[in-house]
Amino acid sequence: MASPMAVAVMTKKALELAEDKRVRTLLASIAAGIVIVMLIPLLVVVSIFNTQASFSQEVARIVFDGGPIPTDIDAELSKAMEEMIDAFEELDQTIESLEEEGFDDIKVKSFFYILYFAKDLTDFDEEFYAGLVDCFVDKDEDNEIYEELEDYLSYEFTETEKMEIRNLYLFIKYGYSATDKITGIPGEAFNDATFAQLMQEATKYIGFPYQWGGSTPETSFDCSGFVCWVYTHSGVHNLPRTSAQQIYNQCTPVSKDEVKPGDLVFFTGTYQSSNPVTHIGIYVGDNQMLHCGDPIGYANLGNSYWVKHFYGFGRL
Repeated sequence: MASPMAVAVMTKKALELAEDKRVRTLLASIAAGIVIVMLIPLLVVVSIFNTQASFSQEVARIVFDGGPIPTDIDAELSKAMEEMIDAFEELDQTIESLEEEGFDDIKVKSFFYILYFAKDLTDFDEEFYAGLVDCFVDKDEDNEIYEELEDYLSYEFTETEKMEIRNLYLFIKYGYSATDKITGIPGEAFNDATFAQLMQEATKYIGFPYQWGGSTPETSFDCSGFVCWVYTHSGVHNLPRTSAQQIYNQCTPVSKDEVKPGDLVFFTGTYQSSNPVTHIGIYVGDNQMLHCGDPIGYANLGNSYWVKHFYGFGRL
């Protein structure tokens, strides 16, 4: 663990090196998080400086709560936070004017928050807010929202930005934090021999029925029970019986561009739960997974159901 002084020096140097105004402001938000919590692992700080993509949970929470803004933070960051708080008030008014029940204002604000740092957004007027909010109306799937926003803003989202938006949304909506995982460095993917070893065990159970709470061949399996059994009994990784959420918590997220056979794929909202992650499968390549559906079998991740509920990829 680095000392607060060492971290502060590194933060100052990174701020001096950042040329883009929004990058400096984003790094200042990380600095504000350091002031608030005083301690942060050195590796996490360095990773944030390298990716220039992570958000400060403390700053995000203040903005989403509408303040108050601490008086002892960077002036440029304070101005940015004030601007976002004002923008959120305008967004609230625009959303209220729609008179649509169940409209997810947190999702709209999560997109705006990350976009503010990623793209030099200007001209915050009524027309801008109306156009932004309209991109979310009657859209059930995130990929539809991205298409609308990219057309409206003439901007293409990166996979990292999409991950940031999702994690910010889950942090604000559920209080669930994944920032310690986004900034982690994924381990080595399975080689061909290890993946074959994993699949030799996994394919034994194709056709087995889904059984809630099941974790052995004798009882059959649920989704997490299947993954834990296969990983452990194939010998590729010891994974004691636990939930899909807890498995995700042990993983380092990987992007769609980085995912390899043997990694895990996670889903959200497949049933009512207080946890964001509700389903898990084993990624086998070619946009396919092997998972415990009913029965155990392969599924195409391009299927509209899985696209709608997709949460992320992870590597143990």
